[in-house]
Amino acid sequence: MGKIEDVLVNFGLTQNETKVYLALLELGSTTTGALIARTGLHVPRVYDSLRGLIHKGLVSFVIKNKKKCFDAADPEHMLELLKDKEREMNEALPELRKMKRIAGLKFEAATIFKGKKGLRTVLDSILSELKGGGEYLDFGVGGGFRQVMGIYWDRWQEMKKKLKVHSRVLFDEKLRGSQLVKDYIGGYKFVPSKYFCPSDTFIYNDKIVIFIWTADPPTAVVIRDPSSAGGYKNIFKWMWSMANK
Repeated sequence: MGKIEDVLVNFGLTQNETKVYLALLELGSTTTGALIARTGLHVPRVYDSLRGLIHKGLVSFVIKNKKKCFDAADPEHMLELLKDKEREMNEALPELRKMKRIAGLKFEAATIFKGKKGLRTVLDSILSELKGGGEYLDFGVGGGFRQVMGIYWDRWQEMKKKLKVHSRVLFDEKLRGSQLVKDYIGGYKFVPSKYFCPSDTFIYNDKIVIFIWTADPPTAVVIRDPSSAGGYKNIFKWMWSMANK
């Protein structure tokens, strides 16, 4: 998909709805026959997409000569829909926060996040929790974060600096002198490559997060337990004392 298609899918349209909506923008008021020819979708897919778009308020129709002619809503209407969603979310936030506080009182044995979006949720939450001077520790750093997350890694480093989040990491020795280390923001040392681990282990506050970059899809396991986090911090401190500068 192209950039415009990606934007519409992220907005909430399915891939088929995106194809039909863009076709309607290009064709103007038209029938399903023209949409089928333009999109290459099967008849049921076009009808399903039209129903979804009508439900979302992005398509309307009129009957001309006993045939339905469909028309796409002005793209700016999407901004109004986003504002409506934002208002609804703001109204729901107090109850959602209340539910989160209640859940936070329970012991979190392990919460699993999968895929790049899931991992971004975890990584964004780390910055949110540590902003203003907090610190995370990280060992097992072999470059998987940047390899899997791409440009997000660079943005994450920039946000670390902006939010004053501190860090100490233990890099695989093979990364010494690499662009990754040059671009990284924070304190670091190196451990011999024979101790390489393909996953990153983050420790901060009362959490341990294990990022398994080689999994399909990439996976993060979040463990919330003050005692275990304290133990991992002690392990990191010992490794840090033994590591090479």
